[in-house]
Amino acid sequence: MQPEEQTPVERQIVLCFDGTGNTFRTDGTETNILRICRMLERTDEQLCYYQPGIGTQITPGSLASTTIRRTGRLAGSSHAVDLALGRTFHQHVLGGYRFLMRHYRASTQIYVFGFSRGAFTARFLVEMVDFVGLLGPDNEEMLPLIWKAFMTWKTRGCDAEAKRRALHFVTETRETLCRPTSQPVRFLGVFDTVNSIADFRVDLQILSMAQVTRHAVSVDERRVKFRPVLLKPMGTRCPCADPLAGMGPERTASSLLAAWKRKSRGDPAETLNTAVLGSVEEQDVQELWFPGGHADIGGGCQRSSEGERHQLSHAPLVWMVQEASRAGLRFDEAKMRRFGCAEVTAGGDGDGRQGVDESLDFHTALEESSTRGTLHDLLSFGHGLSRASVLAWRAMEYFPVKRIDLLPQGRWKVARWPPPKGAARGVPDDAVIHVSVIRRMKADPSYRPQNLLGRRDDTTGCFDATEWQVHASKGDAVRETWRKIR
Repeated sequence: MQPEEQTPVERQIVLCFDGTGNTFRTDGTETNILRICRMLERTDEQLCYYQPGIGTQITPGSLASTTIRRTGRLAGSSHAVDLALGRTFHQHVLGGYRFLMRHYRASTQIYVFGFSRGAFTARFLVEMVDFVGLLGPDNEEMLPLIWKAFMTWKTRGCDAEAKRRALHFVTETRETLCRPTSQPVRFLGVFDTVNSIADFRVDLQILSMAQVTRHAVSVDERRVKFRPVLLKPMGTRCPCADPLAGMGPERTASSLLAAWKRKSRGDPAETLNTAVLGSVEEQDVQELWFPGGHADIGGGCQRSSEGERHQLSHAPLVWMVQEASRAGLRFDEAKMRRFGCAEVTAGGDGDGRQGVDESLDFHTALEESSTRGTLHDLLSFGHGLSRASVLAWRAMEYFPVKRIDLLPQGRWKVARWPPPKGAARGVPDDAVIHVSVIRRMKADPSYRPQNLLGRRDDTTGCFDATEWQVHASKGDAVRETWRKIR
């Protein structure tokens, strides 16, 4: 009798892009990105790529053989300038792309995570892979040319002819040198995406064809340099969208991309699967707002006291890990339990009492992190920054910094004036709120985020539970969401 054949395990590639200034740590201040890395299964069939954040001393270009030379104003930019403006952005995107080039095989599942500017890098990379395809592992010399063509397509204000030339170049490269990917990126999970590019001519509307996309966004971050780059809000048009000039205003960039792919791969045997070329409605996309500042979503803060057992960043981490797991990403179950990201079923290990206790700990951690975790407002003293750093961030609020603002009519615009002066972020009317926001408002009378309850510069808002209703997954400690009744 022959032994039963085991089902082969699908190969998985996991790319993790850390936040601004964040890198590998072992002192308990690791970000949620690093925690996700630590929970992975890490077998021969699961490869993990970890990239320190923009603004750290290590950049992918410093170790790579193929880099793009910077000239003019970008030449010789320092570590401090990169921390502020993210001017090594292309190196970070191409670092991840290069890893995929070297390790992708047919039917590989791709999972991508990012925090802060690393989230922007992750989203940019996913779009680039979808648009350009994956070069073969021995074609790194083509990367500068591919990048130039892709950025021409992404830059607003380029004439139609330049964009057509870029499209033609990418089409020929894709058909000649790129490998057809059998499926799109399986999962894209990002924490509080902020813009990595100082040049606002680049289209910030990042079009992802990932099958599953999850975005955790901060309710309480106020710094002007940390305005979020949201997924396209329902019923609104992002001002940074730039349909290809001359193609007609009704042709969005996503429909153009899909049409271009269909045309460039006429042979059905070589066409990307229907999930890639399908409509946005066929994708599973969710953007949730969580309580806390930027670092309270992606992690990386010191504990404010020994009594703070669970930080505010815990709930976004648990949600993201469980959503990735539902999408097929393999985690080490023991490590998930150690990080409080998995609930133990009573009796699951033969010890019913232990299972019940660990299940209670799981729910207690979610409750305590949401209601008692320290909220870090980095425009205020005593939240982990030096006085000089806080004063520098405050001064920035009075400069006419170019930013994207939400208008009362629910539309977005690029603005410089008036200065924000520490005003809260704009939250779209149809925003979906994680249950942790409701928990905190119920438990803490002083927690009243005005961008949810009233005008962003108003201080008189109050929480009225009757104005809110459960949107989905009622009773689920991890996935329950709410919306304001309009």
